[in-house]
Amino acid sequence: MAKPDEPQDFTAVPEAVIDEEHKGFPVVWLLPLVAVLVGGWLIYKTVSETGPAITISFKTAEGIEAEKTRIKYRDIDIGKVDAVTFTDDLTHIMVSATLEPGTEKFLTDRTRFWVVRPRVGAGGVSGLGTLVSGAYIAMEPSKEGKPVKQFAGLEKPPVVTADVEGTSYRLRSSKLGSVSIGAPVYFRQFDVGEITEYRLSEDHSHVDIGFFVRAPHDRYIHEGTRFWNAGGVDLTLSASGVQLEMESVVSLLSGGVAFETLPEHADTPVAKDGTVFDLYDNHTDILQTPITITHTFVTRFTGSVRGLNVGAPVEYRGIRLGTVKAIELGSDPKRPGITIPIVLVDLEPQRLAGFIDIDTLEDSVAAQKKFEENLVKYMNIAVREKGLRARLQTGNLVTGQLYVDLDFFPDAQPVTLRQDSEYPEIPTLPNPIEGILAGINKVIARLDESRLEDTLDNLNQLMVSANQVASTLGQNAPALAAELQATLEEAHATLASLRAMASTDGEIGNELYSALAEITAAARSIRVMSEYLERHPEALIKGKGNP
Repeated sequence: MAKPDEPQDFTAVPEAVIDEEHKGFPVVWLLPLVAVLVGGWLIYKTVSETGPAITISFKTAEGIEAEKTRIKYRDIDIGKVDAVTFTDDLTHIMVSATLEPGTEKFLTDRTRFWVVRPRVGAGGVSGLGTLVSGAYIAMEPSKEGKPVKQFAGLEKPPVVTADVEGTSYRLRSSKLGSVSIGAPVYFRQFDVGEITEYRLSEDHSHVDIGFFVRAPHDRYIHEGTRFWNAGGVDLTLSASGVQLEMESVVSLLSGGVAFETLPEHADTPVAKDGTVFDLYDNHTDILQTPITITHTFVTRFTGSVRGLNVGAPVEYRGIRLGTVKAIELGSDPKRPGITIPIVLVDLEPQRLAGFIDIDTLEDSVAAQKKFEENLVKYMNIAVREKGLRARLQTGNLVTGQLYVDLDFFPDAQPVTLRQDSEYPEIPTLPNPIEGILAGINKVIARLDESRLEDTLDNLNQLMVSANQVASTLGQNAPALAAELQATLEEAHATLASLRAMASTDGEIGNELYSALAEITAAARSIRVMSEYLERHPEALIKGKGNP
């Protein structure tokens, strides 16, 4: 130890001694470490609790608001809308949204989104709850497909969601009719499904309609099941009375289809998903045998064919044998230069399934040709020997629709089945109204030709000639001439009296001319009435309307 009076050496620093027993982690680093751990945990918690971010495109943003509109599945919140922006071309809007964690596995290219808002459609009114809570985006999750994060939203809610069990089918129709998306599908007047879509086929030859039938009703659809358009009202007027059919008020407003499996098709296999069926116009059509074989004949009518339409039936004593194929204008072989209606009719052998082996006929083209040859031979014999004729008959007094009636008329003038045109020709007869008109016209013509005054003038000239003969005889045979003269004077007096009475001022003539005038007027009235009934047969029931 240095003495007080001795100078001290301040450069000599004592060496530090490290205490190995008290060596450890510096306390000063504990606080930053805790902060890092807490921050990492918060970051992990935030990331782990944040669901996937997605984008959905819509045509409009109606009802969608950022930070307010929710995304729901079965009315449970599973996300919210973060932002709403436009696409670069301004044709759509892009909705940025965040979903709840755990939804990633349900986001595939088959997942669907749509906006739920109040709507009125074929299936009824939906989304009324959003009047209070506001619109929201509904989600239909799907595990099938490829994972994606960008979606194209549906502009309308899907008719059938993926959680509904059932089977999808398709219909083929020549026209859409009253079918609309969401329209019901009926089985025995029960609502068992919906129309899901419709579009034109690629070649525009028909309308392709998609529909869905819910389980367990789909097991009643067989390959032989037939569908018909059940929209609107089916009104049938027949000899049995008026028949009105309507599936429901909904089908009256929005349309719909119905199906039925006829007993002869009950053993066909149950239809698989995607099976295509034909859509018939009404229930009556499904009961008829499908027509695939036809044989065309031609008929020429000299009268009016007003009320005859393409598709009108061809019948034999009330039994349908065929269909009117076309109505055209053509020449009359009997009267060159005269144009008359030409009606092409298709005789359909499949309507005679009880008399013809249809299966053999359908399987062989040669059999069809042989059948057509035999049919023409039979028609020729029927026309020539049995008086087979075609004529127009009124099928409906209310609408005035006509049909072609085939029947045998033994008193008809024998003719041969003409085959000088493309099709064999069946001779025709006028319909009953035309026959009445022809008879009336003949009566009127004969009445117009019969002139009583001309007949009396001829008699008067005969009497003058007789007087001249009597004068000649008086010179040679006075006695004979006197008797003849007396006779002629008597005849002349009688003729004068008859002429006076037959004149328009005479008693008989006045009555006769009045009677003839009344007959002529009555005949013309009958002709006018017959012509009016030909144009308006419904007048027999409804009466003649005001002009």
